[in-house]
Formats: sequence, C-alpha cells, structure tokens
Amino acid sequence: MRRLQFTLSLLRFHKPSCSCRLVASFSEAAIMPAEVGGMIASAVGNRIAAKLGELVSDEIALLWGFQDEVEGMKEKMQDLEAVMLDADDRMRRGERDGRAVGRWLAKFKAVAYDVEDVLDELDANELINKTQSKLKLFFSRNNQLIQRSTMAHNMKRVRGKIGKIENEGLQTLNLVSREARAERSGNGETFAAISTQGMKAGMVGRDTEMKKIITLLVRSEASEDISVIPIIGLGGLGKSTLAESVLADERVNIFNFKAWVHVSKQFDLRKIAGSIMKSINNSINLENCTLQFLHDNLKTELATTRYLIVLDDLWEEDGKKLEELKRMLQYGCKGSKIIVTTRNQSVVAKLSTGVLANQRIIRPVPDSDQIKLGVLSTDDCWEVMKQMVFGPDDDHSGLEEIGREIALKCGGVPLVANSLGRVMSELRTVKAWEDIRNTKIFLGSRDQKDTLECLMLSYYYMKLEFKMCFTYLAAFPKGFIMDSDRLILQWIALGYIHAKDDGERCINYLLGMSFLQISWSSSVSRSPAHDKTPRELTTHDLVHDLASTITANEFLVLDANALEPRTWNKARYVRHAQLINYKNQSKVFRYLPAKVRSLHFRDSGKQQLPRMAFSRSKHIRVLDLNGHSVRGQSTPRTFDLGGCSVEGQSTPRNIVLPSSIHQCKLLSLHKICYLDLSGNSSLDKLPASLGKLSELSFLNLLGCYILQELPESICELTCLQHLDMSECRAIQKLPDEFGSLPKLTFLSLSGCSKLTKLPDIVRLESLEHLNLSNCHELESLPKDFGNLQKLGFLNLSDCYRVSVLPESFCQLIQLKDLDLSDCHHLSELPDCFGDLSELDSLNLTSCCKLQLLPESFCKLFKLRYLNLSYCMRLGKLPSSIGDLKLRILDISCASSLHFLPDNISNMTSLNQLEVTSALPRVFQKVQDIKRDLNLSRLIVHNVHKIYKERCSSIVNLTQLTCRELRVVELQNVRHPEDAERAKLRDKSDLRVLLLRWRLQRKEDNRHKAVLENLVPPRTLEQFLLNCYMSKDFPNWMSHISSYLPSLTYLNLSDLGTCDTLPPFGRLPTLRNLVMKNIPNIRKIGKDFYGEDGTCTKLRRIQLKSMRNLVEWWTTRSGEDNGEFLIPNLHRVELIDCPKLKFLPYPPKVMLWYLENSGEVLPEGGFGKLSSSTLPFSLKIVNCIFSPEKWDRLQHLPTLEIFQVQSCRGLRALPEAIQYCTSLRNLYLSSLKDLELLPEWLGHLTSLEEFVIRDCPIVTFFPESMKNLTALKVISLRDCKGLDILPEWLGQLISLQEFYIIRCANLISLPESMLNHSTLKKLYIWGCSSLVERCQGEYAYRISHIPTVTLNNEPWMNSEQAGEE
Repeated sequence: MRRLQFTLSLLRFHKPSCSCRLVASFSEAAIMPAEVGGMIASAVGNRIAAKLGELVSDEIALLWGFQDEVEGMKEKMQDLEAVMLDADDRMRRGERDGRAVGRWLAKFKAVAYDVEDVLDELDANELINKTQSKLKLFFSRNNQLIQRSTMAHNMKRVRGKIGKIENEGLQTLNLVSREARAERSGNGETFAAISTQGMKAGMVGRDTEMKKIITLLVRSEASEDISVIPIIGLGGLGKSTLAESVLADERVNIFNFKAWVHVSKQFDLRKIAGSIMKSINNSINLENCTLQFLHDNLKTELATTRYLIVLDDLWEEDGKKLEELKRMLQYGCKGSKIIVTTRNQSVVAKLSTGVLANQRIIRPVPDSDQIKLGVLSTDDCWEVMKQMVFGPDDDHSGLEEIGREIALKCGGVPLVANSLGRVMSELRTVKAWEDIRNTKIFLGSRDQKDTLECLMLSYYYMKLEFKMCFTYLAAFPKGFIMDSDRLILQWIALGYIHAKDDGERCINYLLGMSFLQISWSSSVSRSPAHDKTPRELTTHDLVHDLASTITANEFLVLDANALEPRTWNKARYVRHAQLINYKNQSKVFRYLPAKVRSLHFRDSGKQQLPRMAFSRSKHIRVLDLNGHSVRGQSTPRTFDLGGCSVEGQSTPRNIVLPSSIHQCKLLSLHKICYLDLSGNSSLDKLPASLGKLSELSFLNLLGCYILQELPESICELTCLQHLDMSECRAIQKLPDEFGSLPKLTFLSLSGCSKLTKLPDIVRLESLEHLNLSNCHELESLPKDFGNLQKLGFLNLSDCYRVSVLPESFCQLIQLKDLDLSDCHHLSELPDCFGDLSELDSLNLTSCCKLQLLPESFCKLFKLRYLNLSYCMRLGKLPSSIGDLKLRILDISCASSLHFLPDNISNMTSLNQLEVTSALPRVFQKVQDIKRDLNLSRLIVHNVHKIYKERCSSIVNLTQLTCRELRVVELQNVRHPEDAERAKLRDKSDLRVLLLRWRLQRKEDNRHKAVLENLVPPRTLEQFLLNCYMSKDFPNWMSHISSYLPSLTYLNLSDLGTCDTLPPFGRLPTLRNLVMKNIPNIRKIGKDFYGEDGTCTKLRRIQLKSMRNLVEWWTTRSGEDNGEFLIPNLHRVELIDCPKLKFLPYPPKVMLWYLENSGEVLPEGGFGKLSSSTLPFSLKIVNCIFSPEKWDRLQHLPTLEIFQVQSCRGLRALPEAIQYCTSLRNLYLSSLKDLELLPEWLGHLTSLEEFVIRDCPIVTFFPESMKNLTALKVISLRDCKGLDILPEWLGQLISLQEFYIIRCANLISLPESMLNHSTLKKLYIWGCSSLVERCQGEYAYRISHIPTVTLNNEPWMNSEQAGEE
C-alpha cells in the first residue's frame, strides 16, 4: 500500500486563502487566551498525520492486526485535511463562531496527541517483542496477547475521538474544504547574511544612541573613574542589539578586555564573576570555587586592565547585592566601563547609591548621559520591515500603504518589526498583507502584553513546517546558549523535521524573524575559517515568553525540591520537561510525566540515578543529562568543564550523571534518539544494554574523562549518526566492529589521548566528519582508511605519532578540509596526494619532519588555503605550485626553504601570502611577489620631527590601514602623547608590527613612555621590538597575554638594559620566540610562565648573543617530577649562549642547533618529564666540549641526524655516538683535529648518509663500515688526507650516490666498484688525477653507473656515446 504523503494543514490558520472574502474597513479577528493553546494544533496535526501515513504501509500494523484501524484513522484525517484552512480562516477573521472554532482546534490538538501516544505504544510493543525472549515475554506484562487486547481497545478509542471531532467540525461548525497554499522557500539564506541583516535592521533609528555611547567610551581619559553606562528600555526595543553593535565597533578596541555576561532575573554573583573570569582566562578551573576566590582573582586580573564589560538584562534591585557586584569590578584601570542593559530605571537608581558610588570609584554616568530607549517611529518600523521584505530594485508602490499600516501594529518595537517583516517577505500580495493588518490577538493581562500580542501575530503567520521547531525553544531556560547542530538533531529526534538541511532552513528562517539570535561571544570570536562550524544561538526573553505562552500545557519545569511531585504526572499532555535541583531525590522518577518526549536535567549536582529511573518514560526521544549550555561543554583546549546554564554563567562540574548509569535499565528508553551524557567526569562505564537503544541517532560522551571502554553492543546502534567522544582520555581502544556503523556521519575522538589504534576494518560508508585531533598515542590509520568515501572533514592535528598516511588515503575523493598540523612525525605525504581533487583547505603547520611535497600536489586545483608554517625541514616547494588557485599561502618559519618557484607570481588568485623568519632571499622574494600581485605589503614609517606642528610624524599613522607595519627611528618621538595619537590599538587589520629605536648604549626611560602608548591591536599575530633601552616594560607588556591573545611570533633584540622579562609563557598561541642580545637577562624562571601558563603551542626558541643567560627553568617547581612547561618544542637554536643551562632538564627538542653554547646538553637525561617530542636532529657548531660533555650524547639515543662542525680539539669521534642506534645521517665538517674514525662506526647499521668535509688529517675509513648495509649516500669533500678508497666499498649493497669533491690525493677507485649494481650516481670534481684515470684506465669500473659527472661534465662510456 502506498505511503500517504500528507500536506495536511491541520488548523492551518497561519496562511490566508486567496479565495477568502475580505472583510471591509479593518474588521479585526480576536484570538483569546483560551484559544492560544490551539495555535500549535496545525503543526501537531500535520506531524501526526504524516506518521499515520507511514504506518499504513508499515508491516507493524499488519503483524498486529490493526491495519484496518490505521486505514480508518488515515481516511478520517484525509477528510479533516480539506477543512483545516476554513477553520483557520474563520477563527482569524473573527466571525461569530470564531471562538468555537478556536476551541475546536484546541480539542483537535489533544486528540492528535492521543493518536501519537497510541502509535508510539504500538511501535514500542513491537520493539520489545523483537528484543526479548518469548518465555520472558509470556510471564511479563508485555505478553503479546494482553498487549493485543489493550492496543485494540486504544485504537478503537482514538478512532472514536477522531470521528467525534470530525462530526463537530463538519456538522456543528459547518467547516468546508479549502486548498493549501504553496509557501515560498528561503533555502539560499545563510547564517552570516541573516545575522548581518538582523543587526543592521536592529539598529534602524538608533544612530543617535549609538553615537552617544561610542563618544562616552572613547572620550574617557585614563584618569577617569570606572563608570556605568545604562541602556534602559522595555523588552524588544533593542537594548542588547545596541550593546552588541557597540562591542563590535572598531572604535572601542581601546579597551584591553571586553566581556559579555547575560545576567537575567536570577541574579547569581558567583556565576557573573565566573563568567568574567572565564572571559579573561578560559583555562582557569572554577570547580567548587568560592565567591572569595573569584573576588581575589578578579582583583588580580582586573588591576592592570582597562576593561569594557556588558551586563545584559540586569533585573536585580537589591542595593546590597549590587554593591557586592561593584566591589568585584572596582579593580579595573581608570577609564574602564560597564554597560548595563535593563528594563527598570530603579536598577540604575540603586547602582547610583552605596559606598563605591559615593566615593566615585564606580558609578553610573550622569542622568543626561544615560541611554533611554524609546519606541521607534512608524517610519523607522517600516524601514526595518522594508529591509526584510524588498530587494534594492523591487517595486513596492502597491504594498507600501498597507505596509505602513502594519508598521503601526508594531508599537515601535524593532523586534516585532523584524519578525513581522520576515513573515511579510514570504507573503508579498495585497490580500495577504491586508489579512495581517486586520488580525488581532488578545492575550489578557500580562507583562508587555501589547508586544507579546504583536509577536504572536508573527507566529500566527509563521511557516507551518517550522512552528513545532520554534515552540521547542521553550524547553531551554532564558539566556541558554544552544549549539545549532545539536538543536537540529533534537528537532530531528522529536520528528519535527526529517533532515539536517531542513533544520538549517528553519534556523535561518527563525534568525530572519529574530526569533533566534546568534550569541554575541560567538559572533565576535568567529573567523571566516570557521564559517562551517556550528553557531551558538540564543533567544530574546520576549520570544522565549512567546514560545512558553503558546505551549503552556506542554512544557513543565520539575523541581526535585517540590513538596508534591506526585502532581507532575497529572499533566496529561506534557511533552517536554526540565528536572532541576535533583540531588538524589530518587522518588521523583516515579512521578515523571509518562508521555514526556524530552527531558533535560538542569542545575543538578553530581548524583546517583536509581536503577529504574526511566522505567515510566518510554516515550522519551531526547534525554539531556548534561545540563549545560554550549559554553559549558568541556573543550580540548581547556580540559575544564566550568560550565554555563545560561550565557556566560558557570555551574559546577560533574553535574548529573554518576558512575551508576551502567546499572540503569535503558531498555525502557526504546524510543530515545538523542542522549547527552557529556561533562560527566565520574562516568567510568556504560550499560551493556546500550545497543538495545535501536533508534539512537545522537550520543554525546564529551568530557567523560574516566570512561574506560565502550560496550561491544554500541556496534548494534545501526541508526547512530552523531557520536562525540571528545576528551574521553581513558579510552584505549574501540570495539572491533566499531568501524561498521552504517549511518554514522559525525565522529569526534578529539582528545582521546590514550587511543592507540582504530579498528582494522573501516566500513563507515556514511561518515562525513571525523575529528582525531589530540589523539597523541595514535600511531597509524587503518590500511583501508580510504573506504570513507563520503568524508569531507578530517582533523588529525596533534596526532604526534602518525608518521605516514596509508596509500588508500588518496581515495578520499570528497575530502574538502584536512588538518595535519602538529603531526610531529609525519615525514611524507603519499605520492598520489594530488588525487584529493576536492580538497579546499590543507593545514600542515609544524609538520617538522616533512621535507618534500609530492609533485602530484600541483593537481589540487580546488585548493584555496595552504598553511606550511613551521615546516622547518621543508626544503622546496613543487615547481608547478604556481598552477594552483590558492587564496591564502602561509610559509612562516619554514626556515629550510631556500627559494620559491617563480610561478607563484602568476598566482593571481592569491590574496594573502604570509612569511616570517625566512632566509633573506626568500623574504625578499615574497615582497616581490606581493608587489607583482598587488597584495598588502610591508609599510615602513621612519619617524621624524615635524617642527611646525611641534610633534613627530608618528601622528600621521592615525588613518593608516595595513597588515604589516614597521615603525623605525622611534627616538624621534618628541612627546609620548604623539605615540598615543597613532591609534595602533584601533588598527584591527594589523597582523605584523615592528617597533625600533636607533641603537644606543645608555638607558633611556623615554622609551618606556613611548611604548606605553603604542599598544597594538588584539588581532596582532607577530610582534618585533628592537633597541628598546628602558630597564622594564610598560604595563600592557607585563600583561601581554590579555592584550595580545593571538600572538604567534615574538622577537626581542638589542634590549640593552632590560633585566626581567614579562610572562611571555602565558601567551596562549605563541609558536616562535626569538631573543637576541639582551645582556642583562640572567635567569628565566617561573615568572616567565605566570601563575598558570604552559607553552603548549611553542614550537621554536631562538636565542642569540645571550651571553649572560645562565638558567632557564622548564618546570614551575624546579623539581624533576613537576609539570613540564615546554612539552612540544620542535626546534631550539642557541648561538653564543655559552652559560645557558635548562633546569632541571632541557626540553626534549626535536631539532637542536648549538653554536658556541656548550652547557645545554642534558647531564643526566630528561628525568620523568613527559613530552610529545623526542630528539631527532642535533647540530653542534664551534663548541669546545670536554670528554664528559661529549658523553652527554648518550642521553639522546633517538637521534637520527647528527652534525658536528668546527669543534676544535676533537681528535676522535665521541664514544657516546654509538648509543644513537637510530642514526640515519652523520655529517662531519671542518673538524681540523679529527685524526681517525672509530671502529664502532660500523655498528650504526641504520646509517643511510655519511658526509665528511674538510677533515684534512683523516686518512682512512675503518673496515667495520662495510657492515653499513643501509648506507645510500657517501660524500667526501676537502679530505686531503685520503689517498685511497677501501675495497669493501663494493660490499655496501644499498649505496646509490657517491660524491668525491676536492680530495686531491685520491687517485684511484677500488676494483670492487665494478660489481656495484645499486650505484646510480657518481660525482667527482676537483680531483684532477682521479678524473683523468676515470676517463681512461678506470672507465670500465664506472661504465655501469647510470649517471656519472666528472668536473661538472656528464661522462658517457663509449657505448652511450655511440648511441648519442
């Protein structure tokens, strides 16, 4: 039987019919409170009808013998479908039986819910029959004979109710058939477009207020007290939108720190303070912290900070509580500001009283400067609507008059104008707009009644398909931050929509109506690179009130502290519930509403759940045991839950789920689709019955730190689509069949730091998103990884042990976004890498072993973003890289790049080319390319005095906009105030800044005064400071992590008088630290890291001419079992640092370069310090080591590359080298005193390349070297003592290349060369006798070698010459 496709518009009152007779002269419909509950009936009925249609063709109905009953209900619903629009129209137009029709709609909603319950019961019983044994069923209440009898009775009962409601509609109310109208779709809209449009519309008519606030903020002097700027007005007038616009304005970048806190009616000082602390320091642990702890930390953090804090939606009028709030915020620098949005003038009055206000420490601005928002004019409301309705070229002359009349209904409230405008954009006809104009809704007496009634009108005309989605927002508390992806998945779980695309359309639609908003902190912190990540959403309080009003009898807040929980289950049609304050009151689960579809735990502590907790709740689709909003989730970076139940407000960790969850009987949750267990750090085991949740599509285990394993039954979850296991740090392996989940589209294993391998068999044919970042112990990917044919996003960042990608990797033909950053051991990319034809973004940052990119790389024609920064061994780029259509290319600190291909200049698509710390030739080439492509280039400003204006030219930088800026000759700044006039802090486009004075010898405190006023913007990524000659640093550098949170590169040179360093170790994103010639720095201790800094992102340290630096401490405590503070260093370059020691141990750096720095090698190894890196390469230049110091090499057994150059007095190779059993490359250069090579050299059986250069008194090679069976390359250069080559050279079975350069005393090649079948290349230059003999008598010995070059000329044997 065909599946019924319903377009049923049950109670479809939200659209006018084109055939309706219009009522003249503004006759208005009135919808009374009694009928409000029926407003959602059309959406409910539509959804239930669709379920009936699906069930008709389902075998369940046939198996249970109810096919006739279902068919009968289907036919009744078809009869009702035709009359719904008539009921809708008559109720809206206020005809004499309009209220009766409204009550009929409310009755129908109740019947529809009864039908849904029966259908769920049928579905549940079938599932139980499939999952339990026949014997167990016979002796249980699920006995099929009993159930069949019960179900038959229920079917008959609901069918009778449908018939009764049909008769009442057709016979009593005389409803007639109508046809549904098609709705216009807005599929093409995007988050960004709607967000921008909504912000712009929300600011119509507020230019004066915006200008006034900005003036109050930017004109404030450093000596001015902390002041409060109130924005006062009724709900919906745009207070929050105005505050958001202010914070987004570049002119307020003068503040060091900005924060947004949603306060709400529940004034909680601890949560407010916690939110501010989290904004300052996201990594701080606030678990179980006291108010005094927060107060003390705010005092410390704010004392040197000029802040701008928004306290949004403040209701509290208790003067004592407000005084406590002011006490916590009083410690900011002079000129700090607090913006308060509130509906009540009395709140502002209370803020004006108290000790701190009277002492003028912190108080509101004068009454004349306060922002009092009034309603918009009708013209402004119409302007807001026009922006939503019409395009720039649309003709709206025929609609403008009606539109202005509708604008009158907005009451001057921009929120209403915005939502109505969106509805009107979907219905651009005269008749439809007249219908909107003529409709009136009456809600009785309540707060802001008029505004809510106007908003109800917008809902009234909302698209039917989105009404259920909207009203579900009432399930979250006011101010709650919702993740857009999770919200969509909950909608799907509840059956409101069917696919993610539908959810995205709905969110766009609700954003356009201002019924959803993008949270401020999400919008300001979001970069274009993250446009595809989920949005953080919230609702306006009035919109939340609207959703709650519409669904008053369907949502319930269950307080576990309530005296009479037994009344809960009397709420017959409750579909959604929040359980609050649960603290082991296990009896509450006996009274949960039996028909609830979603259950959210809120504001509950770490407690135990009874074994039968959900035995009554067999209809639950969504179970959220986390209790946090988005901001409350633990993140891979912070490892701290520190959660939020409303925006910016912290709640305790370990909120709900105990370890006892594995004892809970989950089978009763047979309908559950969405299960959130995240943030439960005491959860160590999941129930073995998890696999019985056969409809589960979403499972969130994020932050379950001690969860040991997944049950094997998880592989039975054939409907599972979304699985988040981020930060499950105890998981070591996954079930064997885990790789066979057929519908899994999203999988995050980020932060599963003990996971060593993935299942060998990978058949996740639906997987689109895979996050394996921070899986530190993961060693490899499965061989058949390429089976993930639909994979579009892959994050392997910080997978330290992955060294190669499987060949099948190139079969990921849908891959668009690939992150391989910080894969320390990744040494190569597959040759077929160019087959990833859809690749758009590739991040290879800090892949420090990567030396080459495959030539096929240039086939990635869709690649737009390529990051090669800190690929420190990358020697060259593919010759055809200029054929790509890149937009962004970053080669910063790719220090081994010796040149760039010329064709990069032809890459006209390029709009951003980044480079720092490159070789001079490469740096100049980049500048030439930028010039050729007209890219933003480096601007150099030489400061000079302007005598006529009695100032310096630095004031001319005020209007300058650029990405890279050098300001030199700063000694010419006449007055420190001139520097402040440059307004560097306002230049949000600036990414690279160099400040330089002329080199001098004496201390000059004027430098500090100038630097104090040259505060860079928070967006700065690279900062260079040269020739600064004050003894200490200005305040902003002492708190640099707050001022420059995005800094990745810091270069300090020629600071002749500084004797202490600011806490640079607190910079959260610092990757490269360069310090040169700072002679008074003697010790770098724990102060360098601050109280909680850890240089987890630091990849390179370069120190030069730091001759007096003696100590650098690598643990905070100084103990060898302390926390290692530089755990992931890739490269250390020490030049002329002869006294430096790392204490208690040096970092396990991968790439060492030591020049005249002889104390730094570890004396006793690395102790117990944990690190993700191991020594890989060591180059020692011009160091005079005693034998004892050379012995320290034994602590570096993992070395693969060792170079020794210009070390005087070294007569024999250090014995400790023989412990480097992994050595592959050995370079000996300019060792004038080296006499012989040791016999043990032949024991380095991993050696692949041996280079000896300018070692004039080495005369022979030890015979043991014939055992170097892996040796591929030998290079002899300027070795004057060599006069003969050993015969055993022919026994080097892997030798491929042999170079002999300027070894004048070598006159012969060994006879064994004739038998060397593997040798591919022979190069001889500057050895006249040897070359002559090779061209003559020794020609037969080299004739078999494919490539021979003698004195830079290709040599061919007679046979090759004949062919030529």
